Amino acid sequence: MIPETGPLAPQAQRLAPGPVNLRSLACNLGLAACYLLFSWGMLQDFMATHRFSSLILTVFESLIVFYSLFRPAPKQANTSLYDWSVALAGTYIPLLLRPAPQVHDHPAIIAVQLVGMSISLAALFSLNKSFGLVAANRGVKRGGLYGVVRHPIYAGYFISFAAYVTQNPTGYNAALYAVFVCLELLRVAAEERVLSGDPEYVSYARSTRWRVVPFVY
Repeated sequence: MIPETGPLAPQAQRLAPGPVNLRSLACNLGLAACYLLFSWGMLQDFMATHRFSSLILTVFESLIVFYSLFRPAPKQANTSLYDWSVALAGTYIPLLLRPAPQVHDHPAIIAVQLVGMSISLAALFSLNKSFGLVAANRGVKRGGLYGVVRHPIYAGYFISFAAYVTQNPTGYNAALYAVFVCLELLRVAAEERVLSGDPEYVSYARSTRWRVVPFVY
């Protein structure tokens, strides 16, 4: 049992050995199916409008399908209802983003979107399939971008989705992005709480000070 620490300690947290089970399999398949549907929608928009911003999301989210299907079981399985709720909401809400009508790509914004996606992809490759949906211990990563911040995937998401919303400026997309950022920050807090029970992670956190944005958070 990992001790509950930090501001989220009152939430129920039950951690147990994490073998592959039907719930994990169903979650993996459901996540992959949703990302495939989202990618297909973005591909259709690209084919109709030739907007590169939609093509970027098509390629990136298709790669997430691979990680969703083949991610290994964690060392410990988190059964906290709160952590699962935050993780599921934070994962699926970006899939509700929609292209704005009659908007053309701006090269500078596309460049920012590519930078954000590149950061997330580099972090995913560093994980080498140790990709998870909910806060859990899948081993401590120190190399690559994980030597700069402790949660580089989220950093890349913030940049790339901000660029996409800027490229597709609707009130609907802006509201979704604001909720997405709040949920992802809650996920970061949940992961920090879970991993703080691992002495190796505590040592890593001391050497890599920043969670998501250097010199900010």
